[in-house]
Amino acid sequence: MFEKIRNKYLYNKTQIVVLNKQGMVLKSDDLLFEIPKKTSITSFHPFFETIISLIDLEYSEFTFNCIHIDFNTVKKSIDVIFNSGSTTENPFLIFIDFTDHYNNFQSIAQEKNESVLSFHLSELKNQQLESEKNFKNKFLANVSHDLKTPIWGLKFFLNFLEKTELTEQQLDYVKTLKETNNHIHHLVEDLLDLSKIESGQMNIVNEPFSLKEGINNLLNIVKPKAEEKKLEFKTFIQDDIIDNLIGDKIRLNQILINLIDNSIKFTKKGFITFEINYKEANQDFIVLQFIVKDSGSGFSTSQKSDVFKSFKKLHTSKKIEGLGLGLSIVSNLVELMNGSIDYQSELGKGTTFEVNLPFEIAK
Repeated sequence: MFEKIRNKYLYNKTQIVVLNKQGMVLKSDDLLFEIPKKTSITSFHPFFETIISLIDLEYSEFTFNCIHIDFNTVKKSIDVIFNSGSTTENPFLIFIDFTDHYNNFQSIAQEKNESVLSFHLSELKNQQLESEKNFKNKFLANVSHDLKTPIWGLKFFLNFLEKTELTEQQLDYVKTLKETNNHIHHLVEDLLDLSKIESGQMNIVNEPFSLKEGINNLLNIVKPKAEEKKLEFKTFIQDDIIDNLIGDKIRLNQILINLIDNSIKFTKKGFITFEINYKEANQDFIVLQFIVKDSGSGFSTSQKSDVFKSFKKLHTSKKIEGLGLGLSIVSNLVELMNGSIDYQSELGKGTTFEVNLPFEIAK
């Protein structure tokens, strides 16, 4: 019975090829392929170059899977078993026909391989991007630190020079140099902040602070800038807002200054409005809504995807200074403080930014 089953199911599925120690074909039952006798097995298919190199390894057996053979119009996908023989036995090959099996699973294997390849390509791309980001952040941090020393040195020298006897024209020159130096200083600080945020080194510090005191200090900084451009600066603060909060007052101040400075920069005439309202509140926490609105140049719908991107300037005018970092830093800081930011803008009619930030109420 076994022999009957074997002949029925395996007879036309296997082929035995006997070789000599030089790889010449001595015998073959040719059930799958008609292989010429007294020829090198390598002439049957280049794959068998591998077999020649293994013949000298006596008493060894190897299995090779899914070998595609196209010989004299016969195409099959086979597994190959090779036995190197011994000093008394010839090497031999067994071909096992798995054509149907491999064809059935070819599409599945191809999909799997493509999926694996896609995954590895994605991993490589992510690694490359991470490597580029780390290099950029390290470069920015090192360059920024190196720039701070001469900037502070120049600031000290200009302050000293300003107190000496100068003509009115010379004093104007010194003031211009101070403004330029301050601008460079802000750019360097922005670069440092960006590198800290992207490298995960920017820490949010939660400590008690006075909201009223912080806002007064903020207004003392930004109001003169608006007045210098002859812009109307309006402030609306909800009357019953709790003063004693717990949060990062420095980062809050940085967010609001960046937003207001941005509005002042892009507003030639008209107004800047700054509002603080309750968004949510309970016994332990409040969410404050900060709104900065201007009548400035605004930006188009097509630019909305670029608003919070680093080094992306929404205006190409050479008269508008900056690296395009302010709003990117604001967005990242808001996220670090578990808040949200949104905006509305219309080209030529102005922009409104809304920031919602949670704070713990100080007991």
